[in-house]
Amino acid sequence: MTAEQGRSVPDATGEVAVVMTPIPRARFVAALCGLHKVRGTVLETSGGPIVVLDDASEDAAVQSVRALSGFLKGAPFLLALARDGQVQMQEWRGGSLTGRPAPGIALADSPGVVTTLLSGTQSIDQVAETHRDKIHSTSMSRFAAYRALLKETKQLKKESGA
Repeated sequence: MTAEQGRSVPDATGEVAVVMTPIPRARFVAALCGLHKVRGTVLETSGGPIVVLDDASEDAAVQSVRALSGFLKGAPFLLALARDGQVQMQEWRGGSLTGRPAPGIALADSPGVVTTLLSGTQSIDQVAETHRDKIHSTSMSRFAAYRALLKETKQLKKESGA
């Protein structure tokens, strides 16, 4: 798939940036990304939604995770950066870098698809081909993102009985 079709194009340098979130709903994550202009693809996994960023450069990835983690002040967000076969991890809370956990420890309980993406075994486009119902685009206007966040928040409250 191409970027024009709404999917991220694999980075020509082999760089991959993945944000792992504590948010349980992929549509909420996609809307949050849309609101903050974070471009990428949200994938529902057994461990929760992840965001595979369109721009895997370190500066762009840091800017994206800073915006997302700033929305939920106390919850941890993990940023995984794959470069030349090496993975670096960063933990973010409240828009600030709080640590650099060892990749092996940070990824020990992560879904296999995260390792597959970070190792370059498969691109997000290849994963999307077999998991179309688990993929969500972050491309939306801020107004559409805000409406989606309201809808998802309402659904979360309804499901929790609040």
